[in-house]
Amino acid sequence: METKFNVFEILQIAEQVEHKGAKFYLKTAELFDDASLRDIYYRLATWKAKHEKIWARMRKRFSEKTGEFGTFDPDNYVLSNPQVMSGLAGFATRQDPPTRLTGRENRRQILKDAVRRANEVIIFYRGLKDFARDPASQDMLDRIIREELRQIGFLQDELKSATS
Repeated sequence: METKFNVFEILQIAEQVEHKGAKFYLKTAELFDDASLRDIYYRLATWKAKHEKIWARMRKRFSEKTGEFGTFDPDNYVLSNPQVMSGLAGFATRQDPPTRLTGRENRRQILKDAVRRANEVIIFYRGLKDFARDPASQDMLDRIIREELRQIGFLQDELKSATS
């Protein structure tokens, strides 16, 4: 059976991606002694947490309006489990050595890393469009992607003004 996600499930996945992103940024902030650098991560975590709440509210409204919920398929655990799917988006809490942050990065490096991670999330969502059940699901993914692109825009503006 081919898995196709409805709007409810896509919002569930988006919530989990944002939750994992916020958790990642909060944990990463602890690596930095410099309060101004820690503050960048706290702002990123706040942004992610805010979006997690937005997607949760939208999911709740969607299910109240349509009566649709997610479906769990035990024969297709990965694709039918939003928590597992969101782990594919690049905010895993364990970092690989080439991308591991050390706490010695400067402001520019931090912002570049945040842009890279946001781009990885966009790639994930674009790939997820192949699994969208219907036009409404694809529209929701487009909306989520636009929000990620907006975040990248803010990060790039900060990057332009960052000296180090």
